[in-house]
Amino acid sequence: MALSINAWLQGKIDEYKFTVRDATVDYYMADAALKRPDADISQLKGYNSLCLDRANICLQNGDDPSYLHALCKLHNRLILEINNPQRNELFRIQSYHFARHTLKMICRYYAMMGIWDKATAFQTDFVKRVPFQL
Repeated sequence: MALSINAWLQGKIDEYKFTVRDATVDYYMADAALKRPDADISQLKGYNSLCLDRANICLQNGDDPSYLHALCKLHNRLILEINNPQRNELFRIQSYHFARHTLKMICRYYAMMGIWDKATAFQTDFVKRVPFQL
C-alpha cells in the first residue's frame, strides 16, 4: 500500500526532527568538552566538525534559519576561543582558520540571499573582534 503524500511528508519531517535532536545532543556534549580548560585541538576539531554537520543537516532539509543559527553560534564560539589567553597558540590559530571558514559560509549565504549589509557587518565584526597577531 502506497503512502499518501501527507504521510510521506510527515515521516520526512519527523526524521529531520530526530536527526537534528541527535545532532544537538552531540553538539552539547562536544561543547561541554570544549569548555574544559584542558581541552585540546582534537576536541576543537571535533566540535567544529559536529557543528558543521549539524548546519549541513539543516541546509539539506531547507531549514535556512537553523542553518544560519548553527553557523553563527559556531562562529561566535570560535572567536571566543581565538581570544582566550588560556589556550595555546596552536589551538587559537586553528580556531582562527575555522572561524574564517565559517565567516565565508555565512557571507556566502547572505550574498546568495542578496543581503549584502549583513555580510558586510559580519566581516566588519570579525575584523574588530579578532586580533591580527595571535
